[in-house]
Amino acid sequence: MTELLSKDHSILERPFMEFPPFGRNALGEKIEDISGALVKGKLEYLEEYTSRVSGQRTGTEAARELCRLLNERIADPSFHVTPAFLRNVWHSYSYEFVSYLREFCAKLAGSPPNYHFNAAREKQLPPSIAMLAKPFSTSQILNMFPYFADKYARGMVECKVDTVTDSSAILRMKLTTRATRQVGAYLKSCAGISCQTTKGLLSSIPERIHGLPPAAISDRTCIANGAEWCEWEIAWSPRFGRSVMRTLWNLFAGSRVDLPGTKR
Repeated sequence: MTELLSKDHSILERPFMEFPPFGRNALGEKIEDISGALVKGKLEYLEEYTSRVSGQRTGTEAARELCRLLNERIADPSFHVTPAFLRNVWHSYSYEFVSYLREFCAKLAGSPPNYHFNAAREKQLPPSIAMLAKPFSTSQILNMFPYFADKYARGMVECKVDTVTDSSAILRMKLTTRATRQVGAYLKSCAGISCQTTKGLLSSIPERIHGLPPAAISDRTCIANGAEWCEWEIAWSPRFGRSVMRTLWNLFAGSRVDLPGTKR
């Protein structure tokens, strides 16, 4: 069994990627670990963040530098990437590749606090999913958390819903054997970033879908600290309009209205 390094050891310590970043693996199976929509969002956030800090040209340069850094870690030139390639949402990538990409994005941004959380909060939720989810309450969406996690990180994470109420939830996540095989001794640091990313996404759901304040999230356990699962307690404000309508309906359903000329 691989001896795990502490969360302070980044996968960037590994000089080259050990798995194909996209295309097909050694068994001829198509690599579909992480959706291209998520990678596109990470690239866009890097560009927007660096542009806000230092100007538009810096954002464009950061995208080019990201690809240069990634290509240095890919031994086979046929797998080298460009910004245009990373913007294509129809591509899909290995978990190992995305682990390198996330680390490089943070470094190019200057390693600001909560970078991965904020990147996910702004860019992780695809607009198409946000639009489709509008008819559903936050609690209903969180009940579908395992489904959406598998859709965009196929077979890389195992997610469970513990409890969900109208305004709170307890969820948990861990990396699958397929993911841990790719990151090896760097499981804790990679899982820690996945944890921050997932919390950013979960926090954004009330905000991006219903126009409410972002959800508050507190850690219960984390793989980065040696736990088996990352587990979070999530709290949010339910939609005011829905609460009012439910109250009015309960009042109406529980009362009798006498019309003129009627008898009790």
